[in-house]
Amino acid sequence: MTAHEVGQQLVEHFNKGEFGPIYQNLYSNDILSVEADGKEYKGMDAINAKNEWWEQTMVTHSGNAKGPFPHGDQFAVIYNMDVTEKESGTRFVMEEVGVYTVKDGRITEERFFYSM
Repeated sequence: MTAHEVGQQLVEHFNKGEFGPIYQNLYSNDILSVEADGKEYKGMDAINAKNEWWEQTMVTHSGNAKGPFPHGDQFAVIYNMDVTEKESGTRFVMEEVGVYTVKDGRITEERFFYSM
């Protein structure tokens, strides 16, 4: 699959709330994930731990993905999410951009950009 095709599938699954197929079918086992604060997560075990942290920390009321915006072996996606931080009860809308790199039909790197 091309980067554009992988991006189309990611956006489609995200917008349907189908997150399992994203990680199972589109991610490389040695994925590198880099957050805007510089934290890096390497491999699917680290990605799963990051996702568990999100589920324990946040309530997601709604979310959508727009894109993909392809460029060679990469694509970008714009995410908007309405979330509440469980501990504080603070509800807010967040927007972030994910930039993904694809090799051999799998996402090998993702980088997120958002206001800190």
